[in-house]
Amino acid sequence: MSQHDDNSAHVYQKHAGDRRWSIFTLLLCMLGFLSSPSFSQLAAGKSKFLGSSMRSVRSNFATYWNQVTPDDAGKWGSVEGIQGSYNWTPLDNIYNYAVTNGFRYKHHNLIWGQQQPGWITTLDSAGQRAAVEHWIDTVAQRYPSTSFVDVVNEPFHAPPPYLNALGGTGSTGWDWVITAFNLARQKFFRGVKLLINEYNVLQDNTVTSNYIRLIDTLRVRGLVDGIGIQGHYFEFKSAAGTTPVYSYPTSTLKSNLHRLAATGLPIYISEFDINEANDSTQLANYRIYFPLFWEEPGVKGITLWGYVQNDIWQPNAYLIRSNGTERPVVPWLRRYIAIPLPPVFVSPDSTIGEPRNPLLVWHRSATALSYRVQISDNAGFSSTVVDTTLIDTLVRVNALAANTMFYWRVNAENDSGASSYSATAQFTTGDQIFTGVSERETTPTRFLLSQNYPNPFNPTTVIRYQVPEVSQVRLGVYDILGREIAVPVNEKKAPGSYEVKFDGSGLSSGVYVYRLTSGQHVESRRMMLVK
Repeated sequence: MSQHDDNSAHVYQKHAGDRRWSIFTLLLCMLGFLSSPSFSQLAAGKSKFLGSSMRSVRSNFATYWNQVTPDDAGKWGSVEGIQGSYNWTPLDNIYNYAVTNGFRYKHHNLIWGQQQPGWITTLDSAGQRAAVEHWIDTVAQRYPSTSFVDVVNEPFHAPPPYLNALGGTGSTGWDWVITAFNLARQKFFRGVKLLINEYNVLQDNTVTSNYIRLIDTLRVRGLVDGIGIQGHYFEFKSAAGTTPVYSYPTSTLKSNLHRLAATGLPIYISEFDINEANDSTQLANYRIYFPLFWEEPGVKGITLWGYVQNDIWQPNAYLIRSNGTERPVVPWLRRYIAIPLPPVFVSPDSTIGEPRNPLLVWHRSATALSYRVQISDNAGFSSTVVDTTLIDTLVRVNALAANTMFYWRVNAENDSGASSYSATAQFTTGDQIFTGVSERETTPTRFLLSQNYPNPFNPTTVIRYQVPEVSQVRLGVYDILGREIAVPVNEKKAPGSYEVKFDGSGLSSGVYVYRLTSGQHVESRRMMLVK
């Protein structure tokens, strides 16, 4: 929260014919005389980053993390303790390390009432405004390869003493925050994502609502690109042995996280830690809280607030001991992150009159090799009517009971294991069976090209169309320059409703047009491939 700114078992290389040496090496590692063996970053190749804050460059950082946030080094009070006199060296080292290694760098932070230079309060309002503008402009120009920046940190808990110089509360209640974001938008290069950051948000519905209102105030002005939630352990649960003892329901945390994700803005868990001295207790709580964030589709990255013993704000939140060995949570994280994320379903969801053999569609989960789909007539899945494994991201199941409500879910699997199941969706069947030609017994009365689903898609999507009479039907797919890249359909069709799966595996991300021609009728729609 704020005081911090004041201040997979191991795998060992075995040499053929030298088993005794291997055992000796193992014993040394277990006793702490040798550092842990080298692994690739925990989130390498994943759709989300897993990073850490950094007080100084450490040689083992790249072994684990792929995103960098400076701890104290990026704060105005640390950089410009005397007006006009700057200490950039620690921050330069951290920034250059991130850029050199291709890691995303987040600047933390620009405006924060808890740690700004003392001299700012000696200036008049005009001087304060000029100093703020100069600080933001200087940071933006000095660190052009910044990926994210915490523009305002903890607006609820630590507004700056110079907020009146930025417009005060004003008509919106947050004019000073709007001004800060306007300045950041003007000064930073295009593409730098502007974030707001706060703590103690998710455990209280009212605080979450207030945070959403502030975010919406910025969003309608085009000023905010992402939502920061700090994610310290004490925001959710007290550490063992502390007073008072509290533990907020994970259902509340998850519900409010969904509410923030519903804004459509990406969420970044900015300062995650589990401050427990006991290894087993720390691991048990990582198993509870880390997946809550990692498995939320709206969360695009998690940053730990330090990771090395004796070089971390919360003294027992470290993951790597001072001798270089790993606490048990690290091999667990390595195994857990290697498992695919739970898929996100597309359709059907809360629909009625579905064919008795419905088409189930979900988004691809990165690194998944297969998917397990379950359908049940009860929300608890105590029994299933469909339980099947396949490699595609859609399946038309065999006929179910007519006029019945069903529930379905899907998980993803690879060589490392199976994800938890997706959220549960439900649908109610009608009394028709889709035959592959028409979902209705009646002949379509008009020409129709439907929007593909899912959209955006990766890498497959389904295109539906209907023709009212016998005709030559041609379905072409074109890139944004009008070049034809595929012809999924080109044949004579009887009157009916049809669907075709389009596979964009060989294409690059972007917008594509699909055009249906049938007799004198021509219709086009756009679809987006996102990899």
